[in-house]
Amino acid sequence: MNNTTTIISGSLSSSMQALRLSTTVLGILVYSTGFIGNFLSLLLFIQKELRQVSTGLTFLLLNIFSTIHLLSLIVEFVDTVFQVQVIPNAIFRCQFILWLQNATRTICSFLAATVSLDRFLRSEYPMKSRLWCTKKNVIKLFAIYCFFSVSFYTFFFHPLNVFNDQGQCSFPIPSTFRLFALNILPPIRFIIICVLPVIIMVGCGGRMLYNIQQSKKRVIQQPAKTKVDIATIIPPSSKGSNVTEETRKERANIDYMLLLMVLANVAAYIITQIPFNVYTLYYGYETSDDYTVYSLMRAFLLMWSSVYFGIGFYLFCITSPQFRKQFITKIKTLCVYQPHPPRGTRLQRAR
Repeated sequence: MNNTTTIISGSLSSSMQALRLSTTVLGILVYSTGFIGNFLSLLLFIQKELRQVSTGLTFLLLNIFSTIHLLSLIVEFVDTVFQVQVIPNAIFRCQFILWLQNATRTICSFLAATVSLDRFLRSEYPMKSRLWCTKKNVIKLFAIYCFFSVSFYTFFFHPLNVFNDQGQCSFPIPSTFRLFALNILPPIRFIIICVLPVIIMVGCGGRMLYNIQQSKKRVIQQPAKTKVDIATIIPPSSKGSNVTEETRKERANIDYMLLLMVLANVAAYIITQIPFNVYTLYYGYETSDDYTVYSLMRAFLLMWSSVYFGIGFYLFCITSPQFRKQFITKIKTLCVYQPHPPRGTRLQRAR
């Protein structure tokens, strides 16, 4: 019996070491590339033509809060994997960081669902969406999301949420606070930031794909004669019509780019967010008190969930040729030096 117990303990210890090593290597890779990708995405989303579209503005806000969320995750990652506390203070580590993690994660979940809903309304109700899908409404929704998330997780600032004897954040036993944090909150949070956003994103994404397929079928089923007639109609060329056509094409390209980005965003959200949220449900009812196993599993799943908050740029580059084109154009604009003509030359041209 003792030999069997020793073997099991040894294999468990080896598994934990392997989990710690893989979490360390993958975490460094994920967090570093995530920050780089978010910074590059920010360069694109701050452009005026994207900020003027409600979807682009929502993506910008999602990018900013994803970066903040990554920062909060890194604090816990460094503490768990390297046993180094950025600021060795219970109020900062156990209260503020946990509050910031949950608040920013909830805001990002709502924004991700809003992106899908925005593109769905534009494809399903093209006329009414001009009144619904506006920057002003995005800002209103964003304010509501922030108020709800900031208020809902204020219980993390409970004075009992401090370090235990081992220097780990712990909820005292027994206490109402521990019951709420481990048993009541996880199911509520799972529904709010996982179930509802996934239902909205999958429903909207599926409907948008259906609309795209129907549009392609209508184009294919058009009679050949109609195509010939349309092709023989040559509108009178004018400067105003050319500008309008160029603007229309540019907007169509941006709309298609945003649609591909939305669909990629839905797939990434489902794959990365469900595992961590399911584990938080399981841990709340687990009887084991082995905090080492829990902290490593939490760090690994948090690292995996953080992929969503840093993979956006790379995913958009893969799925959307227009996104790549816009990004390359932006980089050329920033990097290529454009000499300005002398002041005298500018005055002569003005005259």
